[in-house]
Amino acid sequence: MKSVIVLVLSMAFFATAADAQKIFSTRNGKISFSAPKDEDVKAVNNEVVSRIADNGQITFSMVIKSFRFKFAEMQEHFNDQYLESSKFPRADFKGNIVNLSDVNFSKDGVYKVTVKGDLTMHGVTKNLTVPGTITISGGKPSVEAQFTALMKDFNVSASSVTDRVTVDIACQYQ
Repeated sequence: MKSVIVLVLSMAFFATAADAQKIFSTRNGKISFSAPKDEDVKAVNNEVVSRIADNGQITFSMVIKSFRFKFAEMQEHFNDQYLESSKFPRADFKGNIVNLSDVNFSKDGVYKVTVKGDLTMHGVTKNLTVPGTITISGGKPSVEAQFTALMKDFNVSASSVTDRVTVDIACQYQ
């Protein structure tokens, strides 16, 4: 009887382990943005926390004040006047890979993906669909993507410099 119980528990454990998702994460992902109208308006955040799971779920979370600009004055205006980072300290994205069947997390390669999810920034949540690339190398994924964000979509007052930014994402996961 003992051996039957051990066998059943072992089978249940291995069945659960076989179905378990694999989650990759990073605490130093990179998200940058630039204004197409002014080459000086650029910022980078190298402290993005991100997770990607082999079931297609992907998340990004960042502290707004972690964006770094070329000029301190730009950083101050960005935090105080535009994104109001004291009031809205974070930006978060939670989504899923739409074409997950095209990605093999167990095989090195380059996979074109489409991610659909919700971006919350400046107190506003907006649904986005973003094309990107997942590269699997040595069993570990990296992600690259680019999209354009309109400031008005997130209730951010457009400056005289720009009403939109190009956002670049680059994350390497462990």
